[in-house]
Amino acid sequence: MKKIAVLVDSSADITNEEAKTLGLEVIRMPLTINGEDVMETDGISDKDFIQKMKDGATVKTSQPLLGNLVFKWKELLETYDGVLFLPISSRLSGTYNSAVLASKEFDGKVVVVDAKMACCPVQAIAIDAKNMAEKGYSLEEIKNKIENETYMFACIIPETLTYLKNGGRISPAAAALGNLLKIIPILKVEDGYIDVSDKVRTTKKAYMAGIEKTVNVDNPEDYYWFVVHSDCEELAKEYKAVVEEKTHQEVQIKPIRAIIMAHTGPGTLGVCRVKKIKY
Repeated sequence: MKKIAVLVDSSADITNEEAKTLGLEVIRMPLTINGEDVMETDGISDKDFIQKMKDGATVKTSQPLLGNLVFKWKELLETYDGVLFLPISSRLSGTYNSAVLASKEFDGKVVVVDAKMACCPVQAIAIDAKNMAEKGYSLEEIKNKIENETYMFACIIPETLTYLKNGGRISPAAAALGNLLKIIPILKVEDGYIDVSDKVRTTKKAYMAGIEKTVNVDNPEDYYWFVVHSDCEELAKEYKAVVEEKTHQEVQIKPIRAIIMAHTGPGTLGVCRVKKIKY
């Protein structure tokens, strides 16, 4: 049976310690903070990053450096027979397309998967991929199951529109008007895209509306469930209980880290479901 390494990028919101415990590999993505380039996690702690954002830092994100990614693949192939790479959704970054082109030089030993996901759902599916590999599934079989049998749906509620404005998601005028009128957007993550699903007047209404949109499925047991947050864990615990009551399923609380937080900001709360893969 071939040994397969499962590799994710920083958008999976995974620490180096978590990756080691789970038996996953991770390639870090660069950040530019006030014009200075740093590597996510390796170059700045979550705590320091959150403080910089609260202090009004200008933050930009980039895909993994292609040279670093290719080096990582070569390094892994010294130990493994193949590499399965699960990057951020192709509809949110150019990472997937760049990686597919680079992988052509590896004679099928590197397979890039577009799960159309970001944040902790990538972790969940990466664990499934690792389990499938250990059961003897090939790289292509794992890729096909992920791309055809699972998906994520999430509703994300940012505390303020400021970071969406800074990231170019909404115009400065819309952000200013929204903040003035205390309009709270509900961001929908579906089919790999992020879009505005709804707008309400209070954060509590937004949280409950996001939960209702996400839990509206016939068979909750067919999904992994998450409440995600950036620097608002107590709030996440409160709404974890709400989601568990509505779904009667275990709900995990996961932090949103730098790559995703750069676009939504501290104080963001979200609820997410991920379709389980049968294998």
